[in-house]
Amino acid sequence: MEIRHIRAFRAIMQTGSTVEAAKLLGVSQPSISRLLAEFEAATGERLFIRANGRLTPREVAELLLPDVERTLAGVEGLLNQVDRSAMPLRIAAPAGVVTRIIAPAMRRLQGDRPGQKIIAEIMSYYEIVAAVASGRVDLGFVKAPVEHPALDSFDLVTVGTDVVLPADHPLARRHQIAPADLRAESLILLGRNRPFRVQLDQLFLQAGIRPEILIETQAVSAACSFVREGLGVTIANALLARGESGDGLVCRPFSSALQHSFSLAYLKNPSRPRTLAAFSRHIRDVAHGILQK
Repeated sequence: MEIRHIRAFRAIMQTGSTVEAAKLLGVSQPSISRLLAEFEAATGERLFIRANGRLTPREVAELLLPDVERTLAGVEGLLNQVDRSAMPLRIAAPAGVVTRIIAPAMRRLQGDRPGQKIIAEIMSYYEIVAAVASGRVDLGFVKAPVEHPALDSFDLVTVGTDVVLPADHPLARRHQIAPADLRAESLILLGRNRPFRVQLDQLFLQAGIRPEILIETQAVSAACSFVREGLGVTIANALLARGESGDGLVCRPFSSALQHSFSLAYLKNPSRPRTLAAFSRHIRDVAHGILQK
């Protein structure tokens, strides 16, 4: 029997189903079912009555629960006593966020906690939520709202949408760019079938424009690299767009109501709350600094 079996049992007692327990722990439903079967085999008892998709605890499960709670409390208390300052802080974010936001925030964190190590993993927003919920990473840079029962979040910024284009492009002289202004432009667009891309497609459709899409990619940093090569213009959230500006690129507000909210996701009971809070503040400060460019 391992701690993961005990945690799975407690999650099922809390939620009443393997599906909800899986969501709570950030793992798959088959994994929870397997852990429960192994836990029942280890105890030699059938712990739940299965009916209509629900798991009703038997008396033996109710009797086990107090001991399970004490065991987990002891383990978590022991972990909290470990010197975690020597352990890497694990964060997950998209590639552009790591280079433009996490890196300068990490430099600031070194001023508070010299020698603090970090592991920065590059993932999509969808992958990040699962990684934080499962405990694979401590902190995740995500698009808000974060909807997961095991997670809390730290709000960062809400921004609009920008068009990124070469500084010598004729449209760079405008204070704002509308969908109609992009009728004749080669576009580099992000994330087919993702919510933001669907919203963009609807805007062009409503404006009666069939955009000329030359390149599609999944990262703002990649899209901006194509813009630097003179291959077209891109449309992106203002935070990452402005992080990529400079070096021949400028950003101009896109005349739409498309907004993007970002936050940092972490477990509801994080193992290093002070370090996470300090790092979160630095990340927020860097993000706000980018928007002032």
